Formats: sequence, structure tokens, C-alpha cells
Amino acid sequence: MKKITGLLLILFFVLGACSSPKPYYKTAKGKKKTKYYNDIQFGGKSASQMKKP
Repeated sequence: MKKITGLLLILFFVLGACSSPKPYYKTAKGKKKTKYYNDIQFGGKSASQMKKP
């Protein structure tokens, strides 16, 4: 009985961790915007040379 309870508890923790939404910077759209703004700020390229995401 303790093994079943322990496995169910672990299962609930795993499912709870996976169900939270992703932060914006980890999504595909967020990664494109981060790359765009980092290129402008640190890459030495101007905004007119870059293609906006």
C-alpha cells in the first residue's frame, strides 16, 4: 500500500510540474524577439538592417 501511495505521489508531482505554462522567452516567438533585440544591442547591427520578427 505504501508503494502505491508513493508512486501516486510522485506521479502527481511530475504531472504538476509539466502542466505549468512556458515563460514567454522560451516560446518560439519569444526566442525570435530575443535574438532580434540582442543582435541590435550587442551585434552592432542597426534596426534598419534587421528583419523584424
